[in-house]
Amino acid sequence: MKKLIARILSLALCAAMLCTLPVLATKANAADAAEAPASTCVWGTVTKLDDGGLLVQNSSEDAPYQEIVLHGESILFLDAVSGMPLDRELNDGETIYAWIGSTVTSSLPPHATAQIIVANIPADGSVPQYYEIAKITRRVSGTPTAEGGTAPATEIQLVTTSGQEFTVTSDATLFPYLTKQAVSLDSLRPGSRIMVWTDTAGDVDKVMLFAYDYQGYLSWDEAGTAMVNGRALSVGGKVLGGEILLPIRAVAEAAGYTANWTSAQGAIVTQSSGTAVFSILPGTNTAVTASGQRTLSGSCYLENGTTYLPAADLAHLLDLFCTY
Repeated sequence: MKKLIARILSLALCAAMLCTLPVLATKANAADAAEAPASTCVWGTVTKLDDGGLLVQNSSEDAPYQEIVLHGESILFLDAVSGMPLDRELNDGETIYAWIGSTVTSSLPPHATAQIIVANIPADGSVPQYYEIAKITRRVSGTPTAEGGTAPATEIQLVTTSGQEFTVTSDATLFPYLTKQAVSLDSLRPGSRIMVWTDTAGDVDKVMLFAYDYQGYLSWDEAGTAMVNGRALSVGGKVLGGEILLPIRAVAEAAGYTANWTSAQGAIVTQSSGTAVFSILPGTNTAVTASGQRTLSGSCYLENGTTYLPAADLAHLLDLFCTY
C-alpha cells in the first residue's frame, strides 16, 4: 500500500504497506533473484525449451528485457481477441505478451514466473492489457432511485497498481472470466484484476473481470479515517512512532469476520464458520494462524480495552487489499 494518513506520513507508510499480486514459485535460484515491478509486461517471439520453459526474445530497445525465460505451473494462457483460454499450444516463433511476477533472476537470460500469457495477437497488433486496480478516484452515478438508493455507476475513473489512469464508462462491454456472474461498473473495486481492451482512439472498449482474490479492501480518507470496503470504521486508528495501527475487532468485523477475546489467547479472529484466522496476545509480535506462527512487523498494542496491529500486518492476516 502507499500513503495512508496525512501527507507527512505518506512516504513512510508507502514502504510499509505496499501490496502486490501473489508471486508463483520459479525454477530459478531464489538467492540469485532481484526485485522487479509487480506484473511487468514482457513481449516478443517465443521458443519452447526442453525443460518446459518459454524463451521470449524481443528486438525492441524499449522492451524491459531483450530475452527472458518464463516458467509457471498456473499460467493463464489467453486469447488476445476473446480473453478466453487459448485453445491450442503456443507455436515457436509467434508473438506473445506476458505478465510476470515481481521476482526476476539476475542470470542471463533472466528467469521469471509468468502469471498471464496472451497469444493469437490480431493482425492490427491490438493487445489487451492486464491490470490490478489500486484505487477508484471518481465514480459517476446516474439519477438516484425513487426509493432513495444509489443509482448504478455510469463512469469510473481508476488508477492501477502500475500507475496507469483511465476511465471506464457504461459504453464499455464488461464481462467476467469463465463465469456467468453479472458484472457492471460497480463490480470494479480496489484489488480487482482486469484485462482491458481499447479502441483506435484509446478509449476503453471492453473489460474482462477476474474473480476477486481478497476478502475486501482497506483504505483511508484524507482525514485519516480507516475504511473497509468504503465504509468508515467505528473505532479510529492510531499513529505510534510513525507507524499506523488499526483496531483488530473493528477491521475484522467490517470485513465479515468474528472477533473475540480471551486472557489466554488475546485477540481472536475467526471466520463466520468458526474456523480460526489468527490470534495474538498484546505485547507480542507473533500471530498464531492456521498455517503456523507468523512474525509481524510490530507488536500487538492494547489501549483502553482495544487491541491494535500494524495496518499492513492486519490487512495481510485478514486477506484485505491495501489501497490509499
